[in-house]
Amino acid sequence: MVEEETVAEEKYIDIHPLKKGRRVLVFLADFFIHFILTYLIFNIAAAPIAKFATNYEAKNEEHVQTTAEMYDHYYNAKVLLRDVIFDRTDVTAGVEYTYRCFLSYFVLDSEESIDSNVPQDGHKKENDTVYHFYHDIRNSEQTYYDSFDYYNKKNNYFEYNDVTKEYNLKIEVKNELYAFFDPKDEMGKTGEKYYKDISNNLFNPLLAEVMNDIEKNDLRSEGETRSYLECKNRIKELETYHGNLVTVCAYISHTIVWLGLFLLFPLINKNRKTLAMLFMKIERVDYYSMNHTKKSMVLVSAAYSLFATLLGIMFIPSMLVPFNTLFTLNYLLYGTIFSGVLLLISLFFLIFNQYNRSLTDYLSSSLYLTSEEMDEVYRAKGYKI
Repeated sequence: MVEEETVAEEKYIDIHPLKKGRRVLVFLADFFIHFILTYLIFNIAAAPIAKFATNYEAKNEEHVQTTAEMYDHYYNAKVLLRDVIFDRTDVTAGVEYTYRCFLSYFVLDSEESIDSNVPQDGHKKENDTVYHFYHDIRNSEQTYYDSFDYYNKKNNYFEYNDVTKEYNLKIEVKNELYAFFDPKDEMGKTGEKYYKDISNNLFNPLLAEVMNDIEKNDLRSEGETRSYLECKNRIKELETYHGNLVTVCAYISHTIVWLGLFLLFPLINKNRKTLAMLFMKIERVDYYSMNHTKKSMVLVSAAYSLFATLLGIMFIPSMLVPFNTLFTLNYLLYGTIFSGVLLLISLFFLIFNQYNRSLTDYLSSSLYLTSEEMDEVYRAKGYKI
């Protein structure tokens, strides 16, 4: 008698990995959840606690006062002239006002101002602040003449008088610029050109040399306890403290949220999902067995996410520091750059892989499926869904 051999029936199903676009969306969803929570923890908890613990308010007030003290050296030494209408820390306004007074020295013949609103205008030697700096402070009058000659070559609007040992504006230039100082007159286009040329090609370069000299050789004005450079060095120390504070708080906030979203949450739920996967009904399975990923592979994915979500780290302190300053916080900037490079590599993997697997999917031997695809896998294995 021949026994009948029973052959088990094999089942084949087509598995369709998550599409590339949805795979990217899963990451973006997790990324933005992480970013928002990090931003909130930074501003609500981490930064306030750190500021209280390190006496931030006192240091911030010291920064304000020291900055004002540093700029006072310019005004007290009369390197810059100041009008009461602008704040002493507004150096741009100080330079513009000083240029007006500087030019008035060469345009007006009288010490009296034509415009009662600007009494500093006039042929007053103190209005030539560059001469004052080299003659009275640095005792290097020849440097003034050498620099003036050098920058005057660009337009040649000034002439040197060998008798008075002073520079004078050429008469045609002087006449065009006179209207600028007369409130009842209006300067023409030629005068506007002269005004801009002298500013850009003579005064600004001369003043820049003065500022560079101060940065190199310091400046101490009468009545001040600290010199310009002493103030500047203290400001750097305070700014370093501030930069370190927001950097450390940003990374602490980042790590706390990462622990919750990418490590603890996937480990405590049976299907090893992140929040984005839960909301989008996405499953993460082992690439070879089609079972849900093991805890060890969750650790691999979490490690990747720790660095991948650093993309937005430099923008976390945006409520505490000006936007431009964010780009000077090197350790936050490096984190963002490193994360960006890592994500580009991962995107390269995703684009050129037929199963739509990113770099982290390779590292964790995982594959992303929709919940419907996962149900088909379960059915094929004999589970009732």
